[in-house]
Amino acid sequence: MSLKPFKLLRYSYHLTYPKLTPIITSGTFDKPNAMAASWHTHISFDPPLYCVSISPDRYTFKLIREYGDYAVNFLPFELSDKIWLTGNFSGAELDKFKEFGLRKIKAAKINAPIIAQSLTALECKVINEVETGDHVLFIGEIVYAWVRPDLVVSSRGMLDPNKAKHAYYMGEGKFITLNPESIKEF
Repeated sequence: MSLKPFKLLRYSYHLTYPKLTPIITSGTFDKPNAMAASWHTHISFDPPLYCVSISPDRYTFKLIREYGDYAVNFLPFELSDKIWLTGNFSGAELDKFKEFGLRKIKAAKINAPIIAQSLTALECKVINEVETGDHVLFIGEIVYAWVRPDLVVSSRGMLDPNKAKHAYYMGEGKFITLNPESIKEF
């Protein structure tokens, strides 16, 4: 079958899904916020930089601007419901940690907490912002990283796909995870 035009350009982002979808934490340990974000990526090895794309309409945007940091928390697939919930309610109106059963631990180097149920988490300090249409890219230097040690299978931090079942958002409220049997080695 050949490619055909996709005319709904506003929804073309769906054509790039599924996306690994973490929860971005912001604020402080005592007044935390959590928001699902599918638009994120590493952008530099040295220094290690990680960016997230956040709408200025979001409470998370306000908190990242106020405190200058955020954490990127990668939860397991079985907690996809928590990811979904954090993306559908505003932290300005409720404590998402309390309401959705997220346990928090103090970060090592930033104000925002880390989600204890995470497989991995990255602490980032904002070093730059880039306006990109209706979102802003917060570029953060990774200043600390967390990982469940039972998941690591290489000296460079590769995770065991049989144990680290990440949550990938497909769009429209659907999540999947990877099938380790589909891995190809080259």
